[in-house]
Amino acid sequence: MDFYYRFPATGAVQLRTLTGSFDPDDVHPPDGAVEISPTEYATELAAMQLQTQLRRAAMFAEHEAQKLTDYTALTLLGLPAATAARLTGHVLDDPDGPELPGPLGRES
Repeated sequence: MDFYYRFPATGAVQLRTLTGSFDPDDVHPPDGAVEISPTEYATELAAMQLQTQLRRAAMFAEHEAQKLTDYTALTLLGLPAATAARLTGHVLDDPDGPELPGPLGRES
């Protein structure tokens, strides 16, 4: 038998599955938890999972932007594109690197 709980202090939800012989009236929520319906549990869990995915995507995008910023700074200082990419983790679309403006750019 499944029991669903929300912890109002943290916003966490919990699914507790009990097997065997027991009286459901003897099952009480953990400290600080309130019992919720399976629908509430599923809805709140899905919202938490979506928030986690959004946070992870934002963190990944920030990390990628920082790698590009670092890569650009290093190439403007004169490091070869391949070296700058290796140091920053930036993945080059063009293995020869982008053409940079100004005196530090490569000339064909």
